[in-house]
Amino acid sequence: MRALRGLLLVAAFVTVALIRAPNAQTRAEKVYFAIEIEGNLCGYSEIETSSVEESGRELILLNHYITTMLQALGAEVRSEVRLTYHIDPESGQFTYHDSEIKQGQMDLWSRIYIEGDRARCEYSLGDNKTVDLPPDVLLENTLIYQHLIRDFTGAGLKQKTYEAFDVREGEVQKITYAAAGSEDVTLAGKRYSALAFDVKAEETGLKFKIWIDAETGSLLRSEIGGKRTSYRTDASVKERIKAANADDLIFADVGVLISDVHSISYMKVRARMEPSGLQLNPEDLNVPGQMFTGTVEENLIDGIFEIEHKHYDGAGAPPFPPAFTAVPGLAEYLGADGFIEADDPALIEKARELTEGSKDLWEAATRLSEWIANNIGYAIPGGGSARKTYDIRAGECGAHSFLLVSFCRAVGIPARVVWGCFYVSNRGGAFGQHAWNEIYMGDAGWIPVDATAMETRFVDSGHIRFGIYQSLTTAFNPIEMEIIDYRLGQEEIPQGGAQSGIDFEPYLGDYRGPRGREARVFVQDGTLTVDIPGRVTLPFAPPDQDGIWHCKLSNMILLDFEDHDGGVTAMVIHEVVTMARQSDPEEMDEDAPEDLRAYLGGYLFAQAGAEFTVMHRDGGLAIRDPLIKETVRLRPPDEMGRWIDELGKNTITFETDAGGKVTAMHLDVPNRFTRR
Repeated sequence: MRALRGLLLVAAFVTVALIRAPNAQTRAEKVYFAIEIEGNLCGYSEIETSSVEESGRELILLNHYITTMLQALGAEVRSEVRLTYHIDPESGQFTYHDSEIKQGQMDLWSRIYIEGDRARCEYSLGDNKTVDLPPDVLLENTLIYQHLIRDFTGAGLKQKTYEAFDVREGEVQKITYAAAGSEDVTLAGKRYSALAFDVKAEETGLKFKIWIDAETGSLLRSEIGGKRTSYRTDASVKERIKAANADDLIFADVGVLISDVHSISYMKVRARMEPSGLQLNPEDLNVPGQMFTGTVEENLIDGIFEIEHKHYDGAGAPPFPPAFTAVPGLAEYLGADGFIEADDPALIEKARELTEGSKDLWEAATRLSEWIANNIGYAIPGGGSARKTYDIRAGECGAHSFLLVSFCRAVGIPARVVWGCFYVSNRGGAFGQHAWNEIYMGDAGWIPVDATAMETRFVDSGHIRFGIYQSLTTAFNPIEMEIIDYRLGQEEIPQGGAQSGIDFEPYLGDYRGPRGREARVFVQDGTLTVDIPGRVTLPFAPPDQDGIWHCKLSNMILLDFEDHDGGVTAMVIHEVVTMARQSDPEEMDEDAPEDLRAYLGGYLFAQAGAEFTVMHRDGGLAIRDPLIKETVRLRPPDEMGRWIDELGKNTITFETDAGGKVTAMHLDVPNRFTRR
């Protein structure tokens, strides 16, 4: 089963963990760094140094390759990063830098040219810009920290704040280094005299520690939060890495299980956490629907949150289309910006199609939110940007949020991405890192919605807001959290299901499913709940007229029960996978009947990073499954347009746009659990 609740920007999470970790010496050679998360070796860096000529000068060429393997919410995330620097050997400053990040369906690149007192920046997502640089700007690289040797050893400083150009953010930011002592370390069989430094990025709150060689200034080791570590090693590291579980970094377990999270109307939480991605103070944490009492010191939050998000009913919503372009303070929430591609023609066209005829701004915004909830699946890693998410029809919470903001801004509705953490029923009850949206509704202010969690018109009161998303260094970094109190939408909810008129008793009990997986069906807060230990807990709405139970957290998960001799013998959990159509056949099969040709082509299963091929076979359709490397024929469709595979197991339907073009394939995968 796929995890249902969000992870914000896995790509950013990995990059932040690694970007400063590996390093090299100035002479031509290869060096290697191990990358560990909570003691698990999950990646490595390979660094090559040589020389390059630029404008008649010989510079150091640094090629830096990073590979990591993580598991997050049950999905394996492989990340590959390539960095290139041209470095002045005298100053240690870079004159040119490029980077490329590949992760699942995401492929991003950037190039930075230092031209006098300016940095010219080019990005794969557009939004190119030129940044003015201060006279003493620091242009760091991942090779050597000459400025630390000069200022802390030579000049005897104990602490210094630099104005540094951050290649990830594309802007000048303040970064503070503080001397943290010296020690001897042995790495890869070699002994070094090391200098330690505590480092803080002032704008984002990101903190880490580094150790450099006291003689050359080259990095030996780095550490973030005591959980993410990189250190110099030998080439054998390439053969030893295994995927590390990142869930403990993005979840804080609380041991209180609430299955019907949508009904959380009030929550009181004691929290201790140290998020990065923006600089926080107590005032930032006191916003409509959320009150914080406690302290915030150096981004360390320690105190109590009381959350009570009210549901907006659309009263007094401005007319649609809106006219906000001249309203002070809203301009930044109306344009395109990086992952938010509000000027993309395809997104503009779709947003206009979805909102046409809306009576007011709230109806237009909720139409967009509902379309994303119903049509964009959950995948880690996702597409990253709004347009890529739209194309592959899948993404994590950050991707959903970027797409909704892009849709809203494309039709003139101010919108923004906010982030923090929220309560999830995973792991027996926990808080997880998350992103959602706020949409501007005139006099009603900013209204929060969460399309990822199927909360298309509200957010439940398990959402704790940190601020507006602004940095790739965004991370939750929980230390300890505890639920003190909570309320659901009703004061008292009968446990037997009386409020829905359903007798839940026949369905309750233990079940055993595929690969020996256990499941338990029980009632909590008047809601039928299915718990798959160690995986996920799912609440279901009462069955429809066809006897199908719909998951409250995802319209992609359905449930039905099998009866035999008057008793329930099994349950079937249906997981509906959406595969966006990616391509037409390279060559059209001339023997294919005309009515089948519209279906032929490649369809992307984003969660697995695999492309399925629909082809013509013996007068009908067949699907080439790259995961099992087999081709499965489909039986002719029934009167409702449903195709069943030849084994009678999976059900396939196709989605078409307004013009009748096939845009996606939906695969209903049943998981049968026998009642014990």
